[in-house]
Amino acid sequence: MNVNYKRILNLRKILSEPKKLFAFLIFAFLLIFVQNYAAKNPSFKASVVTVIDGDTIEVKRMEKLYKIRIFGIDAPELKQNFGKQSKLALEQILRDKEVEIFYKNKDIYGRIVAVVKFKNKDLAKFLVKNGYAWSDNYYTNAYLEEQEFAKRKKLGLWGEKNPLEPYKWRKKNKILG
Repeated sequence: MNVNYKRILNLRKILSEPKKLFAFLIFAFLLIFVQNYAAKNPSFKASVVTVIDGDTIEVKRMEKLYKIRIFGIDAPELKQNFGKQSKLALEQILRDKEVEIFYKNKDIYGRIVAVVKFKNKDLAKFLVKNGYAWSDNYYTNAYLEEQEFAKRKKLGLWGEKNPLEPYKWRKKNKILG
């Protein structure tokens, strides 16, 4: 089937008829909006393959693997106090489960930074509220209330005498190691 693009995209004719011009402009703006929105804000469902640590998972969607860094939190490193417990808590919830990924951006390591939901529940909120991770106040204040709750109740890492934020632990151990 031959398509006569000259006839379809006859700009002189479109510009001379206000109704066609208006329809064309609406169509063009919608097309641009949808393309930009889809490119910047994709959300998708995927199966959890691996829990890497308390704030990073690997998921599989249509035979492709993605590393996902959970937005808004910072969990203890695996070699840090409470790091293994944080990872284990996430593993127990997500092992072989499907999650919904709400894309935010990519980090410097190429991981997708995203809000991750399981059964329509925000995983970051759960992890912070139960003391498995810190609220990452550098990027968002979304989980400060949950962190205060965990501190008051001395849940998880807040049961320790002086819990050390992961970024401070990483900085300290980078200098030593």
